[in-house]
Amino acid sequence: MIQSSHPVRFRRRLRGRAAAGFTMMEMMISASIMGLLFGMLVKFQYESLRSMALSTDKSIINKDMRTVTSQLSDDARYANFFVLYSGYAVASRNSASLELGQANSGDFVVFVFYGTPPSGGSFNVRPVSEIVGYYRAPYQANQTTLDPITNQPTSLGLEPVRRFDISVAKGTLAANQYLEASGLPTGGTSTTLEALLPDAAQATIDTHTIVVQLAQGLSDGCLFHNFWGKSIMLNGQIVQGNNYLSTADTYNFTISPRG
Repeated sequence: MIQSSHPVRFRRRLRGRAAAGFTMMEMMISASIMGLLFGMLVKFQYESLRSMALSTDKSIINKDMRTVTSQLSDDARYANFFVLYSGYAVASRNSASLELGQANSGDFVVFVFYGTPPSGGSFNVRPVSEIVGYYRAPYQANQTTLDPITNQPTSLGLEPVRRFDISVAKGTLAANQYLEASGLPTGGTSTTLEALLPDAAQATIDTHTIVVQLAQGLSDGCLFHNFWGKSIMLNGQIVQGNNYLSTADTYNFTISPRG
């Protein structure tokens, strides 16, 4: 019987080809495909992390907006009047002549609350019972307060917004202090609003609550605007993130003390 030798030769060729392994061209094509897939995976992960970071920053901004809206509304609703200054630094608010009138903008607003007049006293002469202030923290080159995102001192023009609250009830404001110079009841002390404000030392600033992490003023570069002497308009941009990836949202809100 005649047998063909072709299968033997074919098997030998297969064994020889397997022993030779992959060719250089096949390895280059495989490496290119793997590189392409790896690049697509890295881009997908980057976009996912970026989207997650932006979503987190947006949530923080929304939280800041809700916080400052709620607190400003409560404070303004029960305040008797407000005073606006250009800033929290002592040189910007140490005199009544520095109080800003209508159509002016500043970075420090103060809400003043009157207490009940003493028995038999005039209702027009009432002691100061509470003072609440909101301000963009003044930038200092050696400040100890850091940007909560970058862990670096905040840059000029983009600072946190802080709130303080001093009152007779809390023991942080002396009782029987009046802003009037005459007609005071027995035991009353005449003073000025500027004399009652907290000092501007960094140690004091650090004790004040941060209500907005980072903000930039849009009203002539300031955060607050005196609207006709009756309302305070907050006009700013709330920012979250860092130099590489940040989110910002414009915020406008108008509040009026009850008077």
